[in-house]
Amino acid sequence: MNNRKEREVIRTGDEGYYHLCTDGLKGGLIFNNDKQYAFGMFLMGIISIKYSLRIVAFVLMPNHIHIILYGTGANGLKAFDYLKRKITKRLSEDGLEPLPEDYGLKMVRIEGEEQMKKELVYVLRNPLEKGLGTVEGYLWGSGWLYHSGLSKMLLCKRIDSLSKRCLNRLLSSEISLPPDWRIHPSIGLLPDSFIDLTTVRAVFPTPKDYQTALVKDYETYFQIANRLGEVVEFNKAERESILNQTLQKRFNGKDLNAMTEQDKGKLAIILNRNFGFNSYQISTSIFLKERVVRQLLNSKELSR
Repeated sequence: MNNRKEREVIRTGDEGYYHLCTDGLKGGLIFNNDKQYAFGMFLMGIISIKYSLRIVAFVLMPNHIHIILYGTGANGLKAFDYLKRKITKRLSEDGLEPLPEDYGLKMVRIEGEEQMKKELVYVLRNPLEKGLGTVEGYLWGSGWLYHSGLSKMLLCKRIDSLSKRCLNRLLSSEISLPPDWRIHPSIGLLPDSFIDLTTVRAVFPTPKDYQTALVKDYETYFQIANRLGEVVEFNKAERESILNQTLQKRFNGKDLNAMTEQDKGKLAIILNRNFGFNSYQISTSIFLKERVVRQLLNSKELSR
């Protein structure tokens, strides 16, 4: 949900790289089946042409969309409004609930190579985090394109081989797309038609760089998700990994059993502030009474 002031801030953003994330549709889906996902793939290509956007990476999730793009804030906002209209129309035509009137977005400026790496990994790992597929095995995004020749193996039709009537039906638009763009019968518009591969290949020059970067950085993941308003739930194994990494990074690998109560207090605050652990999770992870943990989290220490 965005008010007029928030939209104006987005609209005035100058040309640059942005992470656009639509609201997560609570209690509903914006993509309910493969045909709707394929329609979403067409929409990605259309907005890249219609609003002069370079799409660096994207993923279509069941109830929201992530896009890393290069363009102006104004054109990013127009692209979102277009997506919202088209998806709402398609849902209604399929007899499903349309998007709510207040369905909104977040659009965050990406500054520098390090932030670009973090935002890309967050977006590309999204299907994996939600249990939908691996980064390179999820069809409805761009994760399977970088440093891969898979798309060349797919049997597709070029745009210029289809009649205008057929294209208008597929696209629900009369916009003209480049003649060499390719359409797959199940996936829709192949993302290698419109994705700008150069940015990802610049920050991850080799397949090894790309694969290594996809290893989860828990703290970065939590920070980006928190900023976008997405829910983060670490499972038990992940919490154990976070604890071990934090002990190595912040406490010189000190054994938990050898830590003082003061050190455990500092650790509790880090686990809450940097990773979103609740009092029960902290209590069971570092063996402090939950009452003590709650007192720590409510203290002034958190504001330091």
